Order: sequence, then structure tokens, then C-alpha cells
Amino acid sequence: MNLVHVHLLLNHFPTVGMIVGLGVFVTALLAKSDDLKRVSLGIFFAIALIAIPTFATGTAAELALTGKPDVSKSAIEAHENAAFEAIWLMELTGALAWLGLWQYRRLARLPQGTLVAVMLAAFATFGLMARAANIGGE
Repeated sequence: MNLVHVHLLLNHFPTVGMIVGLGVFVTALLAKSDDLKRVSLGIFFAIALIAIPTFATGTAAELALTGKPDVSKSAIEAHENAAFEAIWLMELTGALAWLGLWQYRRLARLPQGTLVAVMLAAFATFGLMARAANIGGE
């Protein structure tokens, strides 16, 4: 097993994890459950952590594919650029989720503004991650 395999294994977590996190988050909002809200924030934070080695191992995958006649250099660059945009928003989502968890622990409640910020960032992150995954799959 090498870093290319690690990238191929990990690259599913950010996209699928965002789907799971968003599903739990929307369910938590509809059910008005603070417990589920905290679970979804934990999922977003964990996915943001997993996204770091996913992005970092992408370089190994790029090097393994460079020079292959059936792989377009421009496609690799498009995937890398899309992933770069997505990881920054993913890390912002993770930081906002961490902030929400910290606020809950400190204030015993989740401020509405933080929840709105997490929701907007999470939906935008999912869109960018799905785009990066789609380009990478091509």
C-alpha cells in the first residue's frame, strides 16, 4: 500500500461524510435536537480533519499519473485546483463546527448565528467537494 492507495481510500470520506453530516444536521434542525446538532458538528469537524491527509496524498497520486498517455495533465490540474478550493472551505466548516461545539460547552446552548454559518458553509463545501470528486473521477 502506498500514498496513491491512501488517497484513493480517503477521497470518499469528504464527499460522503458531508452528505452524512448534512443529513444529520438537517434532521437535527427539524427535530430541534441539540444532541443531534452536536453530533453533526462533530461529523463536520472529523471530516475536516480527514480532508487534510486526503488532500496531502493527492500529490502522490498526481506524480503516479504524470506522464501516462491516457491521462490529461489539464484534468489533473483541474482536479487539484478544485480540491484546493474545496479544502479551504472544508476547513472553514470544520472550524465553525468546532466553534459551535465550544460554544455549547461554554454556554450550554448553540447560538443561532453559528448554526446558520455552519449550514451555509457545509452546503457550499459539499458542492465544492462533489465538484472536485467528479473531476477526479473523470
